[in-house]
Amino acid sequence: MPYATQTDLVEHFGADELIELTDRDTPPSGEIDAAVLAHAQAAADSEIDGYIAMRHALPLATVPARLTHLACDITRYHLYTHSAPELVEKRYLAAVAFLRLVADGRASLGLPEHSGSAGMGMVEISTGRQLFARGDRR
Repeated sequence: MPYATQTDLVEHFGADELIELTDRDTPPSGEIDAAVLAHAQAAADSEIDGYIAMRHALPLATVPARLTHLACDITRYHLYTHSAPELVEKRYLAAVAFLRLVADGRASLGLPEHSGSAGMGMVEISTGRQLFARGDRR
């Protein structure tokens, strides 16, 4: 499930903008292209996961509203095939800057953090106690 749904994106930016950014048919269909939008959402979600996985076990049980807003800005940025307008780029850079703060532990999404390597798919090796030492003759 994406961090921001199509409905969230329409509420943030309006259907007209999403149609303009996703409708790549010739001639234009005049509708939001769900496949184009889903591709941008997946790119945004992957980018977000790269930051929040440092602090939170994924997938998240609930998506905080702050994360939905960030996902909207990042998805919108990814919908531009060429250079994005200055406002869109600024909002994207602000979202990424906040996610970096989350990854560094200097900002919070209001979710419980996971501890240590649990849930991160990492292997932990313990050698146990030493039974014999060099020169030990028992």
